Amino acid sequence: MVENLSVALQKHIFTTHGRLNRLRYIKYQILFALGIAIVSAILGFVVGLIFGEESFFLDILTLGMSLVCLAGSAAIVIRRLHDLDRPEWWVIGVLIPIIGFIFALYLLFIPGTVGRNKYGEDPLR
Repeated sequence: MVENLSVALQKHIFTTHGRLNRLRYIKYQILFALGIAIVSAILGFVVGLIFGEESFFLDILTLGMSLVCLAGSAAIVIRRLHDLDRPEWWVIGVLIPIIGFIFALYLLFIPGTVGRNKYGEDPLR
């Protein structure tokens, strides 16, 4: 089961190859955020019980979970950019204040390229 979960995460979340349409982009972002929140809450609770609330280990755990979240979310955004026929480096747009909000709206509402583009087949076909 754990192996299947690992393969599913690599295939659907932690990959930058291929394209991701709007609906799947929203679905993956929501599922990924919920998964990270649940895992973080459980690990935080367990570590808090073992080491105490003000644990350095809890800070390290939080940093690690943040990096995993950043990597997964960036991979999802890159695949959405590929659907829009845009290069990976555009992912920087989400980090720029105010522009990041507009960029997020762009990712949510602009339809992807119809048919094949340089990043792969149309995910709707």
